Amino acid sequence: MELRHLRYVLATARNGSFSAASHELNVQQPIVSKRVRELEDELGVLLFDRSTAGARLTSIGEEFVLSARRIVDEIDLLAHRAGARRSGKSGRVVVGFYASLSSGNLRAAVREFRDQYPDIETELIETPFLDLSARVLTDTVDVIIQLGDTTRGDALASTPLWSERLVVALPEHHPLADRSIVYWLELKDERFLISHHQPGPEMHALLLRHLAAPSDHPEILTRRLSRESILSEVASGEGITLQCESATCLSGLGVIFRPVHDGNGVTRLGYVAAWKPDNRNPALKIFIDAIKQQC
Repeated sequence: MELRHLRYVLATARNGSFSAASHELNVQQPIVSKRVRELEDELGVLLFDRSTAGARLTSIGEEFVLSARRIVDEIDLLAHRAGARRSGKSGRVVVGFYASLSSGNLRAAVREFRDQYPDIETELIETPFLDLSARVLTDTVDVIIQLGDTTRGDALASTPLWSERLVVALPEHHPLADRSIVYWLELKDERFLISHHQPGPEMHALLLRHLAAPSDHPEILTRRLSRESILSEVASGEGITLQCESATCLSGLGVIFRPVHDGNGVTRLGYVAAWKPDNRNPALKIFIDAIKQQC
């Protein structure tokens, strides 16, 4: 018994004749008759009563067709799933990021991807950047979303994604809190609190790049604190801090967020997706292409 025998029986049962089944299957009528007869001989039973009016299922044939239909449907489903996995339209993709990126554009992009590709399981992993780098190189994470214009080193492939405005977080009673925007030069004598965790190092580099003139005297303190704890320190008057725009969704912390400008306008922070070039997960390419279209 082969799968084709089951398909010929089901087509004949649907159409009520061997000739109509042959049209559906796009084969010659004698082939259908022969395959059905081969199966009947193998089973030792008649599945159809034959007449000039066509072919009608016997009582045994009716029971057989119920089982045959389940078998063929399961095989077709398995074939469909295998093809979907091969094309990347089903499967699993693991996306890594560090904690301060858990809101804003990333959250919206993942939600839209899940809606568009419900058969692809999208697992999120939130962990420090160094751990992310190790995970993507050992194939336990498929792609990482990180702040920056390029990836570090040549080990990973990358593509640019969205960008966000850079904002400064100020205590509610800070002299600059009444301003709608803040310029870099107005921050040259401030005390900055920067997290030791990502994206703290990127913020530190921004400070050094924009406040590097001899007349600039920013005080930069690095703290092993989360984003929320840094903002709490700001609210307590311990200093100010730089944040990605997505941080403005946080409320009840007692801080004011203002966009930071230079002479050319608002300062923006770029994001990239990075992955191991030899990653063979078909769902990864689907994810990369989809998230790029959303940017």
